Amino acid sequence: MSEARTILERLQKLAAKDNRPRALPEVAEQVSALFTFVTRERERIAGCAFPRASVVVIVEGSKELVTMGRQLRFGAGTVLVLPGGWRGDVVNDPDPASGVYRAIFIGFPDELVARAARSFPPQRAVRPIDLPLDTVLAAAIHHAGEGLTSGTLPALLIEHRVMEVLTVLGMRGVLPVKPKTTSDAVRSLIRWQPDKSWTAHVIAAELGTSNATLRRRLTAESTSLRDLLTEVRVDLAATLLSEEGISLREAALAAGYRSPRRFAERMRARQHVANV
Repeated sequence: MSEARTILERLQKLAAKDNRPRALPEVAEQVSALFTFVTRERERIAGCAFPRASVVVIVEGSKELVTMGRQLRFGAGTVLVLPGGWRGDVVNDPDPASGVYRAIFIGFPDELVARAARSFPPQRAVRPIDLPLDTVLAAAIHHAGEGLTSGTLPALLIEHRVMEVLTVLGMRGVLPVKPKTTSDAVRSLIRWQPDKSWTAHVIAAELGTSNATLRRRLTAESTSLRDLLTEVRVDLAATLLSEEGISLREAALAAGYRSPRRFAERMRARQHVANV
């Protein structure tokens, strides 16, 4: 039996049945939590919002994320690292052979992630990051999962087991740190749906603040909503052009520009600023 198959079979025991929360994932902010998702039918969950840093382990089947204007598909044996505040649409597909989709979700308290981050150089995860489920990461997740589901271990011991997972992520340079500034929070929102008509009113509502407070905070950080919109959209379109080989028009539309010419102008202007 291959190593990959052995790893997945160990984790399947943690995901034997569906125990997802009614709301995803509204749990106490000060404790770690584990949920399992099991389905025999293709399911689409629109507008998912993950307020806390999380990992999703795809044990069986595949998952599709619709985010940042892109459709990303991940198969069994993948760990998705999601920063707090991540948003997007999710599609869970059962495995064609077994007819089952299984995944393990672990949510981390902000304080625990911040504590782990102090042991590593600055890291920033503002988009989903996928990692292969190797033996080291799988062992940490399995150990933490058993502790979270036991119902008998002391909270301090469970915390140590969860910290194992965060330590492995830190060693890989992908700790799911929460945006520290208003600018980063705004960038995260725009990346989720770059072609949306983002306004100060909409963004302020999403961040739970007022237009005036949003503008004041961005000014204090030496930026503006217009600058952030341009930055995120141009960077995303440039990534699409370099990684996927799509046309200029397709990249512009995906990034939220209706006019390829306007996008090209913004890209040139941004490159000029970067070279000054």
